[in-house]
Amino acid sequence: MELALREHFPDLPEIVLWKAELMFGGLRFTDALARAVEEGAAPNFYPYRRRHESGQVDSIQVPYLFDLGGQAVARIRVDDRAGMEVRRDDAGRYALWSVGAAPRELCEVQFVRKHGWQDFRTADGLDAFAAGAEQLGDMIVVNVAPGCEYFSVRAERADGGGPGAPQKCSFCAYGRFDRRSLTLGQEQGRLALDELTPKRIEAVLRAAAAGVDEPSAPHARHVYITGGSVLDPVLEVERFLPVIEAVRRGVGDRLRVTIGSGAVDPAGSRRYRDAGADSACYNLETWDAATFEACCPGKAKYVGRQRWIDGLLGAVDAFGRGNVGSAFVAGLELVPPGPCLSHDAFVASVVEGATFLLDHGIAPLYSPLWPIDGTSYKITDGIPPTLYVRLQRELYALRAARRFPVPGWLICPSCSFMLLEVDFDRALGLDRLGASPAGRAGEDPCVRPLASPAAS
Repeated sequence: MELALREHFPDLPEIVLWKAELMFGGLRFTDALARAVEEGAAPNFYPYRRRHESGQVDSIQVPYLFDLGGQAVARIRVDDRAGMEVRRDDAGRYALWSVGAAPRELCEVQFVRKHGWQDFRTADGLDAFAAGAEQLGDMIVVNVAPGCEYFSVRAERADGGGPGAPQKCSFCAYGRFDRRSLTLGQEQGRLALDELTPKRIEAVLRAAAAGVDEPSAPHARHVYITGGSVLDPVLEVERFLPVIEAVRRGVGDRLRVTIGSGAVDPAGSRRYRDAGADSACYNLETWDAATFEACCPGKAKYVGRQRWIDGLLGAVDAFGRGNVGSAFVAGLELVPPGPCLSHDAFVASVVEGATFLLDHGIAPLYSPLWPIDGTSYKITDGIPPTLYVRLQRELYALRAARRFPVPGWLICPSCSFMLLEVDFDRALGLDRLGASPAGRAGEDPCVRPLASPAAS
């Protein structure tokens, strides 16, 4: 894949193409990956399964993320058909290799290490993950209510023959009410969370924030709160307020906190801000109106596209320009149930939406469509890598023209492991041209601002 991308994009830096190849092609398994976990790398959520000729399968823990020579961070997706692998020499040095017709070393790599707070236990014995927190690079993702009501409600069938399909987003497979949501005390149909839930997450975040005092050890730098949606945006606010308050009590002023709920009305954003959130990210998923209706039926029915956009604009009023984001799934527009746009029409639609958002102080972020079990997509339905890189180059031009790099509170070089925006900004120099609308040049964008621009 590296050769194909180089042929299409001879002007792009190698690191961007290596990262894209890792995202789409994965990494071959080598024993070096298992050794890295033994030496302290943060483990992957999915172990590698090695099948022997006898039929026996070994489950081998591999790392989750690795750093490519200080230039980019990538997730480790093991695929033995891949054209890259990691090797370890006798001195303990790890390096990324291309293993095509002419094998060559690409760069030295280091693995993202596990933070100390992951060993923390709550008063009732839960580890951090069971309490609703997980480490993604230097970001802590807080999700204490993963069950999504869009999985529970169904459309009415046109023939009147009973309930139709769930109203969940077509690409989503992780919002079911399951064992984890029950462990966290989330009950389907009940808005309020178990009273222990905020106490647990506060304790975990207090332990995580304490790690900031040990800068030589790997530690968190920002917090992202997310979860499953409820059907009414007003109730969405009520669900997330106690979580924001608990997180803020836990981290104090040490870590920046972003709320990643569904879109809420302007008054809801102000309540989020007053509860302790520094920034907001309401994920519209797609700009194209027909794709939004087809692929996000719950969001379309219970919130609506225009209300979602109005919610993003209202969040800018509450948090300030550059302190609001929206994530998108690039490729929904290309395959059913989307409208099957041509590649050119798809790029034009995304550019239209990104232009609108950037001009209103909102940072858009585009992850590629990843077909997985439990979604509407076949494995072959993902966005072609050449189209994704083409799109990212177009989006970079929009950001560069506005001197608007992707803000670090949304995604930073240490946690941008399955996206390319940060890599374009770093490799092509946008991150050095000046500050985004969220802050001043020289400021660490992950650090909590002294005051919200709208609240000061």
